[in-house]
Amino acid sequence: MVLEREVHNYRELDRLLKAVPGPVLLFEEGPLDGPVRGFGTTAEVPVPGQYTFTAACVGASGARVAIGQEHPGAPFQPVELTLDCPRATTHVMELQQGYVFAHLVLPSPGDTPWTGAVGGIRVTGGAPAPSTGASP
Repeated sequence: MVLEREVHNYRELDRLLKAVPGPVLLFEEGPLDGPVRGFGTTAEVPVPGQYTFTAACVGASGARVAIGQEHPGAPFQPVELTLDCPRATTHVMELQQGYVFAHLVLPSPGDTPWTGAVGGIRVTGGAPAPSTGASP
């Protein structure tokens, strides 16, 4: 049954994503197949610093995640990561105060049947960026 497979896939996804230590800025999970084929989410970044993005998918052969921020006057350049299911992929990114987004999708076009495939993203951290100047 698809629902039983989906429940199992969410358990495995939780195991992959919750293994990442640190304070959580964003945590979102959802289905990857069916008519919607993915999901997106945003979170407010309270302090600038380095954040670790961890994304994973279970029950599909792979997925893509786009993550980034928009800044006035700067070109919009999200980072795209390819996910190899069922493994977690991590990426450290410097974020500024404001909003960050993450969008997970299956790479294949068109509607797909419900299979129980799920994906998720967890953003942790918030440590201030290392200083690049010399000490006084």
